[in-house]
Amino acid sequence: MVEKLKLQPNENRCAFTEHEHMLTVNGFCPVSANPLPGSRLSIFYKGDKGFLEVASLRSFLDSYRGGKGEVRSMEGMLQDVAQSCADVLEVDVKLVGDLIIAPGQQFMKVTCYAFPEAMPKVQRNAAESVLQIRSGNL
Repeated sequence: MVEKLKLQPNENRCAFTEHEHMLTVNGFCPVSANPLPGSRLSIFYKGDKGFLEVASLRSFLDSYRGGKGEVRSMEGMLQDVAQSCADVLEVDVKLVGDLIIAPGQQFMKVTCYAFPEAMPKVQRNAAESVLQIRSGNL
């Protein structure tokens, strides 16, 4: 069964709403059992049409256990989750994975930025340039 992200409608009762979903992640890799317990990911976005429905978000994330389609790496999973969230929300998304991994209890932070696929190419290029400037990569 393909898990699908669902939206909770925005009731627009205030100027805007910023969200941060924090989810635990562990044991997604069937070989290494990475990431280890204590790992988590956070998804940040400014709600517009709606918000990620929490039960579908958990199911969607869990659908990556053991690999999903062509996604076989932790980084690939995080990138795919960020892009899927941006596409369903139709807003920019930042995802941060704070991971504890084997061997040797290493710590790894992975940050992904995703823009909705429906965003016109000119806007996507401008948004990417702003991120590069802010992060000091330009």
